[in-house]
Amino acid sequence: MYMIQKFTKLLFLLFFMYAFAHGQDSTSSRKKMNGIAAIPMFNYNRTQGIILGAVVSNYYKINKKDTISPSSNSGIAGIYTEQKSYALFLYSQFYLAEDRWRIRAAAGSLDINFQFYLEDPVTSTGNFSNYSTKANLVVLQVQRNIFKRFYFGPTASFIKSSVTFSFPGANGQDSVQKNNLNSIGYIFSNDTRDHVQYPTKGMFLNFKNQFYGSWIGSDYNFVRYIVTYNQFFKLGKTDNKEVLVARATFNIATGNVPFEGQTVVGGDDIRGYSEGKYRNDQVYTLQAEYRWNFYGKWGLVAFAGIATAVAKFSDIPDNQLLPGVGAGLRFRMLPSEKVNIGVDVAKGRGDYSITFRIGEAFGR
Repeated sequence: MYMIQKFTKLLFLLFFMYAFAHGQDSTSSRKKMNGIAAIPMFNYNRTQGIILGAVVSNYYKINKKDTISPSSNSGIAGIYTEQKSYALFLYSQFYLAEDRWRIRAAAGSLDINFQFYLEDPVTSTGNFSNYSTKANLVVLQVQRNIFKRFYFGPTASFIKSSVTFSFPGANGQDSVQKNNLNSIGYIFSNDTRDHVQYPTKGMFLNFKNQFYGSWIGSDYNFVRYIVTYNQFFKLGKTDNKEVLVARATFNIATGNVPFEGQTVVGGDDIRGYSEGKYRNDQVYTLQAEYRWNFYGKWGLVAFAGIATAVAKFSDIPDNQLLPGVGAGLRFRMLPSEKVNIGVDVAKGRGDYSITFRIGEAFGR
């Protein structure tokens, strides 16, 4: 416990030092940097130990005459941990032709040493088992405005992975699974938010349907449905200092779902979980977040939610609910783009998480 407290204090110290150092930049100097936002990461959790990394994102206009499209952004994110895990990602989101086209692309490589939980149904106890995942991936999504604020288009992902489990196989050696998890599908969105980076009102509804099959080079045949619904409420009548956000997500996989195709409870969908104990073919979450800009460029958030991880929808009534609650600190790094950097601390059922971020939760 002492080590966790020590690292948490250092984490906040680094964040404050960085925010104050860059918060004094003038508007003209930020323009010269072409709208760059960055945050270092120094973290600690029980599965990865010390975590070091950084996220850098550049916000820009592809066509300066286009006053309707939101700013596009491109960036890089990387981490390295005490458990010798690493991840490196490049990502871009483009808004084109007066917001008639929206394109997302990402590519990355990772080698993560993690764990999963094996439960004994007889004794209702279990243990964590170690595994490692090496993967290279490419993701592409293209959407076209089809009517008012409705968008539709194709999505595709290509993932080549190798998963090594610590328990031995029949030959007495570690069990290794090498798989291709390629998918193609479509995505439908309705976006009435007043701003893509920091909405104060409106809603964002997203439905993604992905098909994994041998016809696209996947080693498994299954289907995934992802539904995301965010609703934003401006609480103040004369300013945007207080915002309430409600979020619901359904991540549903059906068919021959492999271990790598399962969803792990955690991340923005339910903060407070970092051990990887809860995972299954389907994860459902509900969350609410209160955002308060209390002084100048500084803000606070408070959030709470519940999740459940099940093999099928009918299992929900008999499955335990997983609560998550926490709070976070924000600093407005790029006022012209309404881009915040920040850190969230959350507590879950027997678990916790600390998350650094550029931009708000529920931004997708």
